[in-house]
Formats: sequence, structure tokens, C-alpha cells
Amino acid sequence: MVLVSIAIAINGVSPISLVIAIAIGGLAVRFKRRANPTVQASLQMEPTPVQHQTDEVPTVSTQTVSTEVVTDFRIYRQTELNRIIASLLASGSLLIAGEEGCGKSVLASVVVERLLLDGFVVAHIEPTSPKQMLLEIAYQLGVETQSLEGKALSADQLKRAIANYFESNTGFLVIDDVQVCEAKFRMWLKQLRKINVPMLLLAINPPRTDIFINIPRIELQPLPEYAIRELMEQAALERGINLKPSDLSKLQERAGGNPMLAQRAIEEEYLGLEVEGADHDRYFDITPLILLVGIVFVVMRFIGLGTNNRAMYIFGGIAAAIFLGLARLLYALPRENRRIK
Repeated sequence: MVLVSIAIAINGVSPISLVIAIAIGGLAVRFKRRANPTVQASLQMEPTPVQHQTDEVPTVSTQTVSTEVVTDFRIYRQTELNRIIASLLASGSLLIAGEEGCGKSVLASVVVERLLLDGFVVAHIEPTSPKQMLLEIAYQLGVETQSLEGKALSADQLKRAIANYFESNTGFLVIDDVQVCEAKFRMWLKQLRKINVPMLLLAINPPRTDIFINIPRIELQPLPEYAIRELMEQAALERGINLKPSDLSKLQERAGGNPMLAQRAIEEEYLGLEVEGADHDRYFDITPLILLVGIVFVVMRFIGLGTNNRAMYIFGGIAAAIFLGLARLLYALPRENRRIK
């Protein structure tokens, strides 16, 4: 309206008409602003969707918390994680051994996640029937499971197709609880290793046969006490249990450095169950104690020699020989948790 008034004035309209036109234009603009409060209200309400997105931030933070749990585990097993990834990227193979619940599967999941984030193809499977495992490996690698005629490939044909894929493509194979797989399937894994297929195998007490005898392995040691305590405190917090430091210490003894047993101990405490003992394989080594007792008897023998006490001299000598020999024998025996059965 203002532009129209100016145009009229420029074309020779009288000044009085020009003033009247400007006044009418100003009233029209003012009337328009007052007559459209809905528009201004809508403009003021535009931040509402942004506020709605802000309200959804706690959902994202919840996912972040779950990621931090994995990050904490990576810190606990950081050395093993770095060795595994370095070995796989160098086209090597590794066997991760440890007791049930020590964290093998979680460590494997972290390795798979790292490789996938780097853009690699990974086949991560668990034991089932041999044919089903081959089909799952082929599916995750993108290998065809049917012939040109539309017929399903046999187990031997799937093995050849998967081997051909690894010969011409970069990929990784991760198998959990491989100790329960059939011997023929493990022999096929041994053949894959001969063509330098990078694979990560996880097993509990692996036998001294086939693939387990010629592949490097890492023995997962129990988690340190501070890590087990943090896991138990987190589990107790999730259950709403208020545990004293003395209670946590008793529960830690039952866990024995095993993450799964640590969580189970909290569950049992939550349910009010009284459990004695534990299922872990971590025990106190009494060899130094036996050695100390042997030294005490040696000292006793010299005391008997110095005091002319013949009985003490003979008893100290015999006891020292027995205890020192027993300590030497226990020290020479291999530890069961570090030996392939």
C-alpha cells in the first residue's frame, strides 16, 4: 500500500492526496498486524518442535550409557583387544581361551564391532549344525547359497564357495564356543587357516586336537579386583541394592575375577539366596606357604645342631626335606588353567 501511494505521488498527484494515501497505508499495515495474531502465535510456537526434540535427549543418553559399559570392558581387556585386532589385520588367527563367563563373547563382540566400523566384512557365528553354520557364514559374507539352476548348495559346495570368497576378498571369521563344533567342521577351519584366512576362535578348555593345536592363543586371565568391584556396584545399583564394603568383599570372593559370576552373585544377593563356595577356577596358590614351612624346618635343624639337640636336628632335617621336595614338585607341575587338555 505504501508503494502504491509513493507511485501515485511521483506521477503528479497533489500533496494532499499523497498525505491521505500515506495515512491509509499506515493504517492498513497496522490493521494487518493486529488482524493476524495467529501468524505471530505460530511464529512464536515454532521453537516447540525443537523443544520436543530436546525432551527426547534422555533416550539418546540412555543409549550412550549402554555404549559406556562396553567402553569400560574395553579398558579392562584393552591389551587383549589390541593384540586381537592387530593379529586379524595381519591375516593371522587367534584362539581366545578361558573359563565360562570370563568375558570371551563380549570381547569378540567388541572386536566385530571395531572391524565393522572400519568397513570390513565379518562373519560372526555360534555353534549349531555344520550345514547351518556354513549357511550363516555364507549369508554374512554375501556368498550365494544356490546354484545357477536354483538348487541349494551342499555342505561341500558351501565350503568351496566360502574358501573361494576368502581367496579373492578380505573378510574375517569369528566363531564362539568352537570347542563344541564337530571335528569335521574344525578340520575345515584348519584348511582355511592354511590359506591364511583371518579368524578368531573362542573356546572353553580347548582339546589338544585339530585347529587348537596349531593356532596361537590368548588365555583370558581373571579381571582385576577393582574391575569386578565396579561391575558388582553397577549391578547392585541397577537392582536397587545398598551393599556395604564388607558385603561386596564377600561377594567378590565368590566371583573370583569372573564377570558373569560377579553379576550372578548380585542376583543371588537380590533374591536373598545363601550360597556357599563359587564356580570359578581361581584358587589360592599354597606353594609359597609350603616353601616357607620348609625353610622354618631348616632353621629348626640348625638350631638343633647348635644346641646339640639330636631329636630336633633329625626332625628338622626330615621335615625340611619333605616340605621342600613337595614345594618343588608343585612348582614344576603345569597349572591346569594354562594347559590344553
